[in-house]
Amino acid sequence: MEIAEALKRLEKNITENKLIQNGEKLLLGCSGGADSNAMLYLFSRLRVSLNLTLLAVHINHQIRGAESDKDEQSVKELCIKLNIPIIIHRINIPEKGNLENQARKKRMESFNKVLESYKMDKILLAHQREDQAETVILNLLRGSGISGMAGIKPVSGKIVHPLLCFSRKDLEDILNKAGITWRTDSSNQDNKFRRNFLRNELIPLLEKEFNPELKKHLSQLADYFAQAESIFKQKNKTHFKHLCLDQQPGKIVLDKNSLVKLNKIERYYLLRDVFQQVCACDSDFFAVHYQAIENVLCTHGSKTLCLPHKITVIKQYEELIVQIESEKETQDIEPLLIDADRTLAVYGNYRFTFKYLRILPKEQKMVGEEEQVIIDADKVKSPFYIRFRKPGDKFIPFGMTQFKRLKEFFIDEKVPKYERDSIPVFDDGEKLFWIAGLRLDNRVRYDESTTRYLQITAHTISSKSRKAIHKKIRGNNE
Repeated sequence: MEIAEALKRLEKNITENKLIQNGEKLLLGCSGGADSNAMLYLFSRLRVSLNLTLLAVHINHQIRGAESDKDEQSVKELCIKLNIPIIIHRINIPEKGNLENQARKKRMESFNKVLESYKMDKILLAHQREDQAETVILNLLRGSGISGMAGIKPVSGKIVHPLLCFSRKDLEDILNKAGITWRTDSSNQDNKFRRNFLRNELIPLLEKEFNPELKKHLSQLADYFAQAESIFKQKNKTHFKHLCLDQQPGKIVLDKNSLVKLNKIERYYLLRDVFQQVCACDSDFFAVHYQAIENVLCTHGSKTLCLPHKITVIKQYEELIVQIESEKETQDIEPLLIDADRTLAVYGNYRFTFKYLRILPKEQKMVGEEEQVIIDADKVKSPFYIRFRKPGDKFIPFGMTQFKRLKEFFIDEKVPKYERDSIPVFDDGEKLFWIAGLRLDNRVRYDESTTRYLQITAHTISSKSRKAIHKKIRGNNE
């Protein structure tokens, strides 16, 4: 490939895919191999016409000893030749775990640090057409669905892959014509790494036996899937708007009945986006994860599913809840004694205030997260306790005359299973007289003969707020 042709193709790719803007500050990752050296050279040629500020960064993994140091030196020499400033980061890779993944993670951490420190706009990585083909095959084998089949995205956040329009041979031709050498990583021949095995063994075999143009066609396929994914993402925004019943940090609640009415591909993309939103990162969502959720949706009754990244999926009544698994803060809390002098108490995720009255207020509050109840104070034994439910609990719900098991009450009220153990109940030793936020016992209702009232206000609180309140209470008692 001629250099002029290469520059024209690169400019066209930049424009069509909106990879970068004129005047941007670009961080170029350079290993010393052919791909990244070609990227340095091509962008050094476009620097003036696009008004670009370039900064190269080389990550020395120090895995191959003297060979790694020679890579570093060759990148330095090339950057001097091209008049591009360079930063060198030397990192240590943990011996445990997947070496490829560890190296990639450490490398991206270094890139992001430089990006932030030097206030650069984007990170450019030199993946090309063969890398794209390898990624598509790897993702296919992992069962990652349409997103995986889209392969390496031209733009992903602040990461840009401008060389996907070139083959490895194209880039080597450019370097040869520019008189630039490159380093070859000897570890690329080690087939214990999955990508090397694909590159050195599987893909050549497939090209020989099935399709000599395999890499080119896989790269084109990735483009098609990327376009399809873009369409589904747009549709997803509309679906999510209509299906989302509640959204909080680390938790999203969906309308289950509406969710199952979507076709499978729409449902896949919606669930993937929800999964990643709850994780607050671009965590992998594979076909096996989707199928596990599908199985939950198809089963009768309530169901709980645990997924990677501490994600819990709960099907409960008409809802599908996707949330980060939280620590069970309530299971070991002892019952809390409340006497007549107590005005404030914190139990579980609730703050309670108590006030004895001689005159009945005009109205009770039930606004947002706050609820207020009023009972006949003389119908409750003092002191009483606040606790969580236990087997055999029963009460007489307000407006009824017969006992009802608390478990049956929760079922009838469609209280999700995961919430039942964290709902405080009020117990005076003879009876449960309030299921906090849900129902009073009929035996404590006030009437014409009531002369003394107990007003209880409940307010839900966060874990952070709860700790602060406890600290305040302890301070007041000292």
